[in-house]
Amino acid sequence: MFAFRFLVALLPVLVLLGGILWLRWRAYRAAALAWLVAAGGALAVYGTGPVLLASASAKGLSLALLVMLIVWAAVFLYALADDLGAVNVIAAKILGSSGDPLLLALLLAWSFSGFLQGIAGFGVPVAVVAPLMVLAGFSPARSIAAVMIGHSWAITFGSMGSSFFTIVLVTGVNGMALGPPLALLFGVPILFTGLSVAHIVGGGPGVVRAAPLVVVASALMVLLMWALNVAGAAPVSSMLPGLLGSLVLWLASRTSLYRAPARERQDGQRRGLTFAWAFLPYALLTVLSLLAQVPLLREATSGLRFALSYPALATSQGFEVAAQSAYAPIRLVGHPAPLLVLSALVTCVLYRARGLWKEGALGRAWRVTVKQSTGTTVGVSLMVMMALVVADSGMAAVLAQAAEALGAVLYLVASPFIGLLGAFVTGSNTNSNVMFGPLQLYAARALALSTLLVAAAQTLGGSIGSGVAPDKALIGASVLGGEVREGEVMRRALPYGVFGVLLVGIEVLLASLLGLL
Repeated sequence: MFAFRFLVALLPVLVLLGGILWLRWRAYRAAALAWLVAAGGALAVYGTGPVLLASASAKGLSLALLVMLIVWAAVFLYALADDLGAVNVIAAKILGSSGDPLLLALLLAWSFSGFLQGIAGFGVPVAVVAPLMVLAGFSPARSIAAVMIGHSWAITFGSMGSSFFTIVLVTGVNGMALGPPLALLFGVPILFTGLSVAHIVGGGPGVVRAAPLVVVASALMVLLMWALNVAGAAPVSSMLPGLLGSLVLWLASRTSLYRAPARERQDGQRRGLTFAWAFLPYALLTVLSLLAQVPLLREATSGLRFALSYPALATSQGFEVAAQSAYAPIRLVGHPAPLLVLSALVTCVLYRARGLWKEGALGRAWRVTVKQSTGTTVGVSLMVMMALVVADSGMAAVLAQAAEALGAVLYLVASPFIGLLGAFVTGSNTNSNVMFGPLQLYAARALALSTLLVAAAQTLGGSIGSGVAPDKALIGASVLGGEVREGEVMRRALPYGVFGVLLVGIEVLLASLLGLL
C-alpha cells in the first residue's frame, strides 16, 4: 500500500519533469497537467476533499502573486534602463576597463553578470554578457559557458530575491534566520564560479593566475552578502556583491599584476549619459531597499499589507493542514515590487529633468515586460498550485518518508542535487524551490535535520542548476545568431555545474556535522 501511495505522490513530479524534458512542452503545459494529476491523486487516493483542494490551489496562487510581482517589476526596471541606454553604458565601462583577457572575462562573466542577475535574471545575464565576451575576443562557446556558470552564484538572491522569498514561503522557515547563514554558505559557490570562469577561458594557468584575486574578491562579496542579509536587505544581496566584485576587479586592473591597456570603446553609449546617470536606477533601488529595513519605518508601515487567510483543514485520512492567518503577505513597504516601481518612477522624473529621457520608453519597457513575463507567470502559478496540492494533501510527507531510506548523511549530500534537478529541468531556481521545497522540508523533519540547512541546500543547488540549464544555453546560442550549438555549450558548462553542486553537498554536510546551522 505504501508503494502505491508513494507512486501516486511521485507522479505529478514525474509528469512535470517528463513534459518539459522528454516531450519538450512549454513549462505551463507541463505544469497544468501536473496539477491535474496531483489533484486527481489527492482526491482519489489521499482523501482530500474539494474544499481542501481548492484551498491548496488558492494558496498556490497567493504565493505565485507574491513572487511574480517581484519578477514583473524587476523585468520592467531592467527593460526601462536598457531602453534608456543605461545597460549599454555600464557594459561599455566594464569592457573598457582592462585589456587583460583573464581579468576582462572575470569582470564580464562573473561579477558583472552577477550584478545583472541581481536586478533582472531570467536569462538576461547570458543574453547581455555573452555578446560582450565575443566582442572582447573569446569564442562563442566559451563565452556562453563562462557566463552560464559565472552568474549562477547570484541566482538565489537574484531577480530581487524572488528565489529566496520562494524557498522561505514554501518551507515556512524564517527568512531573517535563513538569510545570513545562507549567504555564508554561498562562499563556496562564489569562489568556485570565479575559478571556473578562469578555467574556461584560461585553463590551469588561468586558474593559478586568477586565484589570489578571486579569493580576495569572493571573500569581500560573501561578507557583503552576509551583511545585507543581516540588515534584512535580501533583495539586493546579489546586485551589490556583483557590483563590489566588479569594483575589486577594476582596482586590480590598475595594479602591475593585471594591468594591460584597454581599447577605447563607445559601444552603444548615448551622448550625455554618463556612468553615474546610467547606474542611477540601481542606486535608487539600493537606497530604497536599505531604507525599507529601518526598524522605525518597518514598524510604522507593518499594517500596510495585503494577504489572504486560510482555514485549518484535514483529509479524510487524518492529515492536517494548519490555519494561515496571513499567507504570503505583500507589504507596501518592504516587498521588492513597490521599491522597483518607485525606482523606475524617480528615474523617469530625473532623466526628464536632465534631458536624458526617450519618448515612449515606458510603453516599450512595459511591452517587453509583458512579452517576457506572461508565460513565466502562468507556468509558475500552475507549478506552485501543484506543489501546494502535493504538500497539503499529504503526498509530500509520503515522499519524505521514502527519503528516510537514504539516511541523514547521504541526504545532506544529495539535497543540493534535488535543487539542481528541478532547476536544470525548469530553467528556474524559483520553480525548483516550488517543486521540491516542501519535499525537502518534510524529509528534513523525518531525518531530524535542520530545516534551515536543508532549505539552504535546496536553493544552493537550484542556483547553480539554473545557471547551467539548457534554456540558458539556448538563449546564448540564439543571441549570437547560430554561431554555436547548444549541445557544444552544454558539454562545456554542465561538468562545472555538477562538480559545483557536489562541493555544495560536501559543504552542507560539514556544516551539519560542525553544528553551524
